[in-house]
Amino acid sequence: MEQLWHQKTMVAWGLACSDFAFILTSYGIAVHLTTPLEVPLGESFIAYAPYLIILLLVWFSAAIERRLWSFSWSEGIVSYMTAVVKAAGDATLYCVVFMALFTNRGLDHNFLVTYCFITFFVLLLFRFSIRLLLRELRRMGYQIRKTIVIGANNRTAHLLEVFQSQGGDGYQLLGVVDDDAERLELLSAFKPRYLGGIHELEKLLKEEPVDTVFVGLPVRSNYHNIQEIAHYCEGAGVTVNLLADLFPMRIATNRQMYIDEIPLLSLSTIPEAHLKLAFKRLFDLVVSTLLIIALSPMFLLVAILIKLDSKGPLLFFQERVGQNQRRFRMIKFRSMVVNAEELRAKLVELNEADGPVFKMRNDPRITRVGRFIRKYSIDEFPQLFNVWWGEMSLVGPRPPIPAEVAEYTWDQRRRLSVKPGMTGLWQVSGRSDVSFQEWVELDLQYIDNWSIAQDFMILLRTFRAVVAGRGAA
Repeated sequence: MEQLWHQKTMVAWGLACSDFAFILTSYGIAVHLTTPLEVPLGESFIAYAPYLIILLLVWFSAAIERRLWSFSWSEGIVSYMTAVVKAAGDATLYCVVFMALFTNRGLDHNFLVTYCFITFFVLLLFRFSIRLLLRELRRMGYQIRKTIVIGANNRTAHLLEVFQSQGGDGYQLLGVVDDDAERLELLSAFKPRYLGGIHELEKLLKEEPVDTVFVGLPVRSNYHNIQEIAHYCEGAGVTVNLLADLFPMRIATNRQMYIDEIPLLSLSTIPEAHLKLAFKRLFDLVVSTLLIIALSPMFLLVAILIKLDSKGPLLFFQERVGQNQRRFRMIKFRSMVVNAEELRAKLVELNEADGPVFKMRNDPRITRVGRFIRKYSIDEFPQLFNVWWGEMSLVGPRPPIPAEVAEYTWDQRRRLSVKPGMTGLWQVSGRSDVSFQEWVELDLQYIDNWSIAQDFMILLRTFRAVVAGRGAA
């Protein structure tokens, strides 16, 4: 075990050093190609240094998050190269955003395109070459892991299908162990060798050169069998792999994690890309700060208009439900009469929205100034402070009031699993013109397909929708 850990550590360090060398070399080539003859190369090396630093930091973070340095012989070349391409895309996107937002120099498009193209072409070529080399070594018989599969069922059939589709992918199947030989009919398409029942495993481990065992037995009805299998394999020093698709989940994905040395199987329906989520929070903090400063004169003007138009406070505070049931006070410019919440009970029968929300196009509670600031969503701008405090995000599902949440179905409650936002897919898809069920479906679609690029597109589309005043109520 210690030798295996040492090998993995050496491979990780080797890949990390190779990535560093390729990125540094690509930087030098890009500087040389894009620097005019009359400009000293030394000045360009210093001037473009932020690109190098940002790209190195983001690539290394993305490589760690996507486990690009945790080399696995069993990983398919397609899935591996897909992870490399996504990491390269993340690094490019973050590099552009950081340089655009956090440096005075701005973007040098010619250098950026040249640098990124050379860097990622070299990195992709290097990684692809390594995978091809490993595949050829496996075909020559190196690093082939002799494998036993325990349990004949649909789960192990899917495992054998993956092995077959990837050309064995480093595993040589010795056969299948199951207490019922007739169940091997489920695996007949793969023509596996029957090795006997579970009680034969101890003998097999003594007589056969076995490197790894895959266990696909149902845990509930085979707990003691699995415990016995683990005991046999532990004594023989053979790796045991327990198929982790234990539950038929519709949406949740599973991943392995550790708390200290305790192994855990995590089932989650929300984004687990911690690097991207950290960037999302940083982006929220920076943009909300800049907007609060830039819009402060408009805030003052709106405050004066509200005071001149009607009696009452400038701001309206309302309790909302945030991520995972957290309550917070959402801030808005007051656009209604002071006793709006009391009057709502008398207007319930005139509600034009379906589901547990209240909407009226000609709501009598709205003031004259309120109608204007609601049309262009100006009343929502104070929520930038909620974003700054971390209670909301710029993009995400809209935070509901507790009374609405009380009427949610169980599936609808999943929209509370992420931080709420000032805008989202609902707003760029019609805002108040969207039915409640469509609203929920858009929120869930956002959660299931979340990405930084999608957030940027929603912000751009929101700007157009707000300027046009479409769908506001």
